[in-house]
Amino acid sequence: MENVESTNPIAEEKSALFAAVKKVFAAEGWDFHEIPGRAVIQAGFEAHHTRVELHVQAFPALNAVSVVSESPLTTSDPAQRERFAELVLRANQNLTVGNFEMDWDTGRVLFRATNLFPSEAADPEIVRGLVHTTILEMDRLSPLLVLILQASGPALAGLNLPELMSRLDLLPGANDSPGGGA
Repeated sequence: MENVESTNPIAEEKSALFAAVKKVFAAEGWDFHEIPGRAVIQAGFEAHHTRVELHVQAFPALNAVSVVSESPLTTSDPAQRERFAELVLRANQNLTVGNFEMDWDTGRVLFRATNLFPSEAADPEIVRGLVHTTILEMDRLSPLLVLILQASGPALAGLNLPELMSRLDLLPGANDSPGGGA
């Protein structure tokens, strides 16, 4: 079988795509650290409801950047896991960028947003948007995950997730008045 690997591969962490990601973080003043030997950075952000930890990975061979956040909230309770999964499915119905996922075995919810670029020259606004979207979406679901974790038995079964998802008081910034008032 013929060797399909490049004879002179450029290390992913030295790629122009990964450099573009780091440049966005530096320009925004966002603290981050690199994972040695990989085109991955990790960062944490204080959001409205929770601290959102995320990692950003560049895939130069695909000209792709992926931003992933894992919720710190987990459950091993089968009934709560089912409600987590229902919440993830319902949240995904309304998304246009990214998607929620669930690691069933750990009972952990994740959010992932990925973009394919036409070249290794990543658009900084798109990278910035992926990070912002990931933070916002994980922060948006956090209070709902807490409500599920606080419930058990009939109270858990009775949670009306569509109604909870439409509560404006649970949305980040919902109590802020834009422009000084209505």
